[in-house]
Amino acid sequence: MLTISGRCWITLKSVYSRITLTRFTLAFFLFCFIHCFAEGFIQAFIFSLDSGANDVFMSILHQARVPRNNFGVLHRRDGNTTLQLCNLIPTHLAEPPCDYIYKTGQPNLKLPSNYNLTAGIFLAGVTSAPGGVNVVLDNGSKVVMNQMCTLILTYPHQVLMNAQREDLVLVLTQFWIFCVSFFAIMYDSIPHLVAALCFRTLATGWSIYVIWRTGDVRIRFDTLLSSDDSPCKVEIDSLLPSYFESRQVLQIPDLVMNIIALSLAAYLSAKLIKVYGPNTFNRVGAPKEIIRIYKYFLAIFVSFQVAALLLISVVCLWLDQMVNHDNAMSGMTHHRVLYIALSVTTLVILIPWITMGWYAVRREWKSLMVAFLGATAIVFTSWMLMLLSWSFAWTFVQWPFFACSIIAATLSLLTTIVFGVVCWFHFGKGLAHYLYVDDVLAKSGFEPELFEKDVEKQPAEDWREIGLDDLPTYTLSFSGVEKREYADGKTSEKSSMA
Repeated sequence: MLTISGRCWITLKSVYSRITLTRFTLAFFLFCFIHCFAEGFIQAFIFSLDSGANDVFMSILHQARVPRNNFGVLHRRDGNTTLQLCNLIPTHLAEPPCDYIYKTGQPNLKLPSNYNLTAGIFLAGVTSAPGGVNVVLDNGSKVVMNQMCTLILTYPHQVLMNAQREDLVLVLTQFWIFCVSFFAIMYDSIPHLVAALCFRTLATGWSIYVIWRTGDVRIRFDTLLSSDDSPCKVEIDSLLPSYFESRQVLQIPDLVMNIIALSLAAYLSAKLIKVYGPNTFNRVGAPKEIIRIYKYFLAIFVSFQVAALLLISVVCLWLDQMVNHDNAMSGMTHHRVLYIALSVTTLVILIPWITMGWYAVRREWKSLMVAFLGATAIVFTSWMLMLLSWSFAWTFVQWPFFACSIIAATLSLLTTIVFGVVCWFHFGKGLAHYLYVDDVLAKSGFEPELFEKDVEKQPAEDWREIGLDDLPTYTLSFSGVEKREYADGKTSEKSSMA
């Protein structure tokens, strides 16, 4: 009887053998491992920059005791910029109680009468001053930020808060991609390869966008804090020394690494699919119809893996909006308890949901497939109905990262439903039995000999060296008989029913 240490040793040897199976599997693993930690470190440094910059604004806002239930609404049109401070979400039903605190060409706006700002506790570099707060700049000079200026800082604070949330999601995404890629190697899984490739495509697209956005954020901050119309009149580089330059220094290699990683992942995944695909289909001589149905199975498995990560991102971001008291949205959302309950429920059912989808398709269990499609439809409908919530819709419109995540998750869920229905209509046509026989042969160790040499470049005359001519070709008969044909022309038949 094997001990725990013995089982662990066997598992480690199995993992090692799968990683080193071919030069492509080894290269794919090393590439995924290195890129995961390199990207993780870059995103962690970006998070540190965003956090440090946000601390500056938070210290001023806390010192001036700016109410937490306020948020800024920025509008830019025809070269003119306006910033409103609101404590209710704007809707088409009524004008919210918002006040203009910045307008292009109007430098002397009056302080809103309903804001009674007083100095608060002492924070490093920020002290009380008559009518505002004293701030020590990077060059050692001091500037007094009046009450109108401290209200304007509400908007930069919320921008940097969202940036921090994005950074954390992107760090976790890199480790998710690595885990998915690792499972692809361990189980010769084409769906995992394709899912990881989808994640890398999304990450690369976002890294292109944020380079432009960083420059645009600087323009916004300069306009609100440094322009002649601003009540602050403080240079952004003095308030946030080297913040934008340092962020761009990290974002450029981040983009380059993502582009290289996407290209390399596409190349290596194509190589592995050429190995995994024929190995899966040739282990049992499946007819074309079964191969076509199997591709539907691969499509649905890819779609709900992608949907799972995106749903986790969306739910966690929305939960943070609901429970983080530094966020103005947490105090003005109606049905807040209901939204939190929906978010937690979505997170709890994700793993059972994926498990149901996997077994429902592989075993062709119609009742389980109904439950899977029903759960998918409920999640899809619930998050679509969330757009009826003003707070959710406002977050969607104002926060591009949140909006992109919602759109991608919705499309993935919709794709899952479509391919789920397609697979359901093909139940009973032999896929389940084919997968059963394929699984039995895989567990019997049928394929390792095929991988000991690079089958893509191994000439046909060398196949006898690995005993390929001595192995039977399995042909599945849907009457329940397995037919084996050997190289010497002999055949044998055997019942294959489980």
